[in-house]
Order: sequence, then C-alpha cells, then structure tokens
Amino acid sequence: MTIWWQGLTFALIVVAAACVIVWVVQRVQPPSRREGHNQIGTTLFELITVLYAIVLAFVLVTAWENRNEAGHITYREAGDLVEVYWAADTLPDDDRDEVREAVRAYTEHVVDTEWDQMRRIEPVDAEGLMLLDAMHAPVSAQEPADEARQARLGDVRDRVRAVSEARYERLFNAGQGLSGAMWTVLVPGSLLVFAVMLTLGTPTRLYQFIVVGLISGMVALMLFATYQLEFPFSRGGAIEPTAYQTAIERFDAIDSDHGGR
Repeated sequence: MTIWWQGLTFALIVVAAACVIVWVVQRVQPPSRREGHNQIGTTLFELITVLYAIVLAFVLVTAWENRNEAGHITYREAGDLVEVYWAADTLPDDDRDEVREAVRAYTEHVVDTEWDQMRRIEPVDAEGLMLLDAMHAPVSAQEPADEARQARLGDVRDRVRAVSEARYERLFNAGQGLSGAMWTVLVPGSLLVFAVMLTLGTPTRLYQFIVVGLISGMVALMLFATYQLEFPFSRGGAIEPTAYQTAIERFDAIDSDHGGR
C-alpha cells in the first residue's frame, strides 16, 4: 500500500471513529440542546485550536525541512566521494589504488549496509569509520616536496575530511526524531480539540457530523504526515540512497574513461 493510501485510510478510520463518538453523544444529548454553551465553548475552542494548529504546523514544517536537509547532505557526501576518487589520481599508483578501493568500498557499504540500519533506526556499525580511515591513511602518509603536489594533496585531504563531516551529519539526522514530550503535546492535544468540539451545539445533527469529521480528518492527516517525516531515512518519507548509487556509477565511468585502477 502506497503512502497516499495509508494516509487516506488512516484519516478515514479517524473520521469514522469520530463520527461514532458523535453519534453516541447525540443519543445522550442532541447538539441543539448544547447551543446555550456556545458562547463560552466557541471561545475555548478557538483558543485551543489556534494554539494546537500553530504547534502542529511548526512541527510538520520542521520535519519537512529536516528531511530536505538530510537529502542535501547525502548528495554532498556522495559528491565529495566522487571528488576524492578523482583527486586520488594525483597520488602514486599504489596509494591511488588504495584510496579508490576504500572510497568504493565505503560507498557500497553505505548503500548495502548502513542504509538498512538507518531505515530501521538502529546504530550504524563501525565499518564505515574503518573505511574512512583506510581512505585517509595513504593521503596522510604523503609528504611531497614541490608546492604543486602539496596543493593537490591538500585538496584530497580536504575532500576526505568533508566526507567525514557529511557522514556525521547524515548519521545525526538519521536518529533525530521528535521527543516523547512533543508527541505528548501532539496526540493528547488532538484529543483535547476533539473533546471541545463535542461540547459545541449545532443547528442540526448532520452539521455536527460534518464539522467534527472535517476537523478530525485534517488533524489526522497532519499527524500522519508528521509521523512519516519524523525520521528522514525511515518510514514512508524515507530518503533513498540514489546519490551514492550515482556515485558508484561515476566511479565506474572514471575507471573506464581514465585508465581504471
């Protein structure tokens, strides 16, 4: 089932449950008999819904922005990996091959292993760090005499350092979801909004079904979207390892067009 159908199904279930509760409440007390409470109830309803809408919208927008930022990080890291692969050509043959082997192994490890671990919101193993060390070791051992080679070697070191920084940012974002306190605000807050709606009187029974159903459905959709976007590399809004797969294709093209390893 696609995420669209999941969201629609969840919203319809919430609306159906809300309508059942409305029907039960109407059996106890028709909405027309509650119109006398509307002056106080409407003020309370407007205050609670405005505060809740502000919090929910802020959380949803923040989750979306975090997901976009995480996507940019993956492309930056993949781009730096390609640059390291290119720049390794300035090293002696043995060191060049060692660096390129480490770059390729690191990228494949991210796609084949780390991505599944991030998708399951699990700690990432240390293999990636060891491959980063293998990438950095041949570069650190070089001490060229001429300034031109020193400049090129410095570029390689900077790119390896950029890969390391992007990796830490990616892994940090992968485990950063909403805190329990925030979910405590969002979920009970939605129930509070629903409870206040039930206290309001309406001219007809049908009108109360329509109002409660529409507001409940909208809140359900926003909560569903927040849940799916909470972790950028997991759930329905998960980022795919497209950037790294493209980087591997670039490695193959570099080897094919420029002499290989």
